[in-house]
Amino acid sequence: MTEDLNSWVSRRLDEDDGLSDDAKLLIMAALDGDAALADMAGWTPPQSAPKAADTVEPVGAFLKQIKVRAFRGIGDEAQIDLDPGPSLTVISGRNGSGKSSFAEGLEVALTGSTFRWRNRTTQWKERWRNVHCHDDPRIEVTLVEEGVGRTRLVVDWPDDADLEAPRTTLQREGGKQEPGMDSLGWAGPLETYRPLLTYEELGALLAAAPADLYDKISTVLGIGQLSDAVRRLEAHQRGLSAPQAKLAKDRKDLLAQLEALDDERARQAAALLKKRKPDAGQLRQLAIGSVGDTGQAAQVRALLRLRLPSEQECAEAADELKAAVGAFADLAHGSDAAAERRAQLVDAVIALHEHEGRQQCPVCGVGTVDGDLIATLRAERAAERSAATALRDARDRHQNAGNAARRVIQHPPAALSVDLPVELTGPAAATRTAWQDWASAPGDLLELREHIQTKRAPLDDALAKLQTATQQYVDELDDAWGAIATRIATFVDDLDAWHRSEPEASAAKDAHQWLKTNEIALKNERVLPIAEEAKRIWAGLRQQSNVDIAGLALEGSNTRRRVVVSATVDGEDVGALSVMSQGELHSLALALFIPRATMPRSPFRFVVLDDPVQAMGPAKVDGLVNVLLEIARTRQVIVFSHDDRFASAVRRAPREVPVKVLEIRREANSKVTAVVALSPAQRYLRDAFAITKDEGLDLETLRRVLPGLLRMALEAQCREVYFTRGLSSGASHQEVEENWAAAMKTRARLGLAVADGADPAGWLNQYPHRRRALKHANAIHSQLESVAPIDACRDVESAVDDLAAGAR
Repeated sequence: MTEDLNSWVSRRLDEDDGLSDDAKLLIMAALDGDAALADMAGWTPPQSAPKAADTVEPVGAFLKQIKVRAFRGIGDEAQIDLDPGPSLTVISGRNGSGKSSFAEGLEVALTGSTFRWRNRTTQWKERWRNVHCHDDPRIEVTLVEEGVGRTRLVVDWPDDADLEAPRTTLQREGGKQEPGMDSLGWAGPLETYRPLLTYEELGALLAAAPADLYDKISTVLGIGQLSDAVRRLEAHQRGLSAPQAKLAKDRKDLLAQLEALDDERARQAAALLKKRKPDAGQLRQLAIGSVGDTGQAAQVRALLRLRLPSEQECAEAADELKAAVGAFADLAHGSDAAAERRAQLVDAVIALHEHEGRQQCPVCGVGTVDGDLIATLRAERAAERSAATALRDARDRHQNAGNAARRVIQHPPAALSVDLPVELTGPAAATRTAWQDWASAPGDLLELREHIQTKRAPLDDALAKLQTATQQYVDELDDAWGAIATRIATFVDDLDAWHRSEPEASAAKDAHQWLKTNEIALKNERVLPIAEEAKRIWAGLRQQSNVDIAGLALEGSNTRRRVVVSATVDGEDVGALSVMSQGELHSLALALFIPRATMPRSPFRFVVLDDPVQAMGPAKVDGLVNVLLEIARTRQVIVFSHDDRFASAVRRAPREVPVKVLEIRREANSKVTAVVALSPAQRYLRDAFAITKDEGLDLETLRRVLPGLLRMALEAQCREVYFTRGLSSGASHQEVEENWAAAMKTRARLGLAVADGADPAGWLNQYPHRRRALKHANAIHSQLESVAPIDACRDVESAVDDLAAGAR
């Protein structure tokens, strides 16, 4: 038995040491569905239309009857009765007999449409009502469900309803009628294990887009769960990685904006953003302005900090200069070197008197240096010293006023000589020239006073214009930077958030990549049984073809997914589809369809083929019959065919399963009937009657062979009766098969058919020909010695007729 998908994945994960535990848990949660992944990872599934879910777990079902009225080529109600059990039923008839109307009616009842209608014109669709019957179109399909019994599915079109708007009802035996067919639980299985295949669909199966066959096989493998998990993880990973993609885009946009901005801050931010891992902290500091200006930005802003002495300071300096110069000039008038020398002489006389006392004047030799003279000289000297002090003070004031005036005048600042934006170079040059004029102060204090009074105004005007231009430039720069700084701050917040969620996104990425990589490996591991079955079926269908199917594999993913059918021609490797004839392609399509339709998990115990032998040569028709007879051991196989070669091949093929051939006949006004051309029991009886009339067969041989044919005829009819009744009552196919196999003797099998498994003595004793028929069937060793062979055939024929009529 194929390993459970979750177990398969879990085992592979355990073997992979390179995958983190978080990624492994994500994979298992994704396999369990949307809710599990949402619970574990906080994933929000994408909004989608709710998928219709089957309301019940489907059970195995056979077909028992198809009734069609006023639909396509069938007028008044016509029906086909089928044996609800493993068997092969051939429904034959010429083109236009109404045979395909039964097949299409069944397809419409089960699927709501037909493959033929999908690409037909509106006119073709509008002519689906039968022109000879004016009743409402109606299709009725009787199913036999295991554990349930008979179930009737009815599709009709009351009140001139459109083709696409039928009314569908379902009614189980003993139950109430219910709308629709949801309670069968077939919505998914009809897509997965589609049990119907028409000639048009057969031809289109390999001609369709490569992804279509891939999807059909993937679905039947039961690994849609895996594909869903891959898509689920992809969506989860895409959601987690979306911030990274947005960051990359935002980063690119920011760089473009920053490089277009002539701002040192922009250049710093751009340099940070160009790093493989931008420093979020530095970017944030730039954005909020906590990083000081550098470079040209600092030089520009330095212009705004330039200051001149105020007008009051300059006026006060000029006024002081004027006063100091005037005062000094007044006091210095008359003061000369002779006065200075006289003062020195007087000071010497006074000093002489102080040391030598009264004496004759040492200078003139006439006068006397005495106390009176010294007193007079001292008074004069005091007056002179007071004048000298005033003069000295005026001189100091004069000097200080000059120094203060010169301090008011500054040299041109370095800020005016740096490399500035082109918008500021003109105003800066004008300011620098005016400042240089201002700084070129004359040495003369009165000229300096005039310099201060006349040169400051032009400089003040030039500086004002420079600073106005600078402020405008800075404002524009700050406005531009402010907008981008906000974006940088947002980018940094997003970058921090991404760094926090990056480990989770990385785990999701690893999980998605692992599952995607292993998806193909798992699918091809699971496809092996189908591939082997397809190869086996192809071996039966190929007959005289020199093309041999070597393998079947699934390749690619997403839009590149496809099924690769490898083949050899006379031992050389080739691509299968490129070398096959139309008949071989149809055979290959059947080889791919049949394993899918007969998977053990399929609830459909029937396979219906409509015209599968078109384009097939006689050898392939024989091969198809053998393949279908093999399938009929466990499935109810129904083949609609207008090709007499198929029915003929069925009649002549050796077989161990029930075979029935129905002939569809069409009369005037679309009157259609189904006639049993050959049932298994009738076939054996026909062969039995034939050998009794064979003059070349000696009597002893006849008596040896005839009982076996009669036994097979009687048991074949018993089997048909028992299987039909047992399966119709709701018994499982396995139970019916086991009961039949356990009944080893013909009498026991007769008991299953007429006495619910008890001894059939009551049924046998009702008519003598019944007892005789059982005796003839068991006459293997007695060799029919007491009865004429033709009479033995007639007794068994009567007993078979009783069984077919339902006599119990």
